[in-house]
Amino acid sequence: MKAPYLQIALDNESLEDAFRTLQGGLGTEADIIECGTMLILMEGMRAVRIMRACFPDKIMVADAQLSVAHFGPKVLASQVQYVTMFSPARNEVKAAVLEQARANGQDVQIELYGDYGAGWTLDDLKTWKEIGIKQIIYGRPSSASGPWTCEDVEFLQKLCNMGFEVTATGGITYDDLDMLAGLPLFAVICGRSIRNAKDPAAEARRIKARMQKLWA
Repeated sequence: MKAPYLQIALDNESLEDAFRTLQGGLGTEADIIECGTMLILMEGMRAVRIMRACFPDKIMVADAQLSVAHFGPKVLASQVQYVTMFSPARNEVKAAVLEQARANGQDVQIELYGDYGAGWTLDDLKTWKEIGIKQIIYGRPSSASGPWTCEDVEFLQKLCNMGFEVTATGGITYDDLDMLAGLPLFAVICGRSIRNAKDPAAEARRIKARMQKLWA
C-alpha cells in the first residue's frame, strides 16, 4: 500500500516565520505544503502566491476554509492544487467552488468542522459525494485530547470505505503513526510536531521513513 503524503501545515502568523519553518530543507522534505488559515488571515493570498513561486513543483494547499463561492476564483488564482472549504458551507456553494476548481484542473477539500452528529453526519457526506467531492479532511473532534484512538481510526476507515481520499489531521506526531498504519489515507498533516522540532527537516524525514515502513 502506498504511504500517505506528508503535509506540513504552515499555521504561522507571518511569512517570515513560515520561511523560518521551511529553512534547512523542510520545504524539500514535505510532500505537500499547506498555507494555513492563520497565515492567510495574517498575510492574505499574497502568502500563497509567494509560496507557490518559491516551490513551483510542490503539491500545495490553500487552507482558506471557504464558505462563500465568490471568493473561490481569488484563491484558485494562486495556482494551488487544492483549496479547503468549511464543511457547514451550503451545498450549492460547495458545488459552485468545485466547478470553479475543476475548470482549471484544481480540486476542493472539505474539512469536517465540529463533532460527528452535531456538525455533520454520514448523510451529509453521501450528499457531498453526489455533488462530486472527492477529498475529505478529518480532524479529531474538538472534545478529544491525547493520542489518536481506535475510534478515530474506525471513522477514518469508514470515510475511506465511502470512496473519499482522506487526509488526517489533529496534533499528529511520530508516535501516532502506528495507530494510523495501514489506512489508505491520502495525506497525514503534521504541524506543531514538525514546526516545533529542533530540526524540522530531520523530523519530517523521520516521519516519512516511518510511514514508508508502516505502509509497506
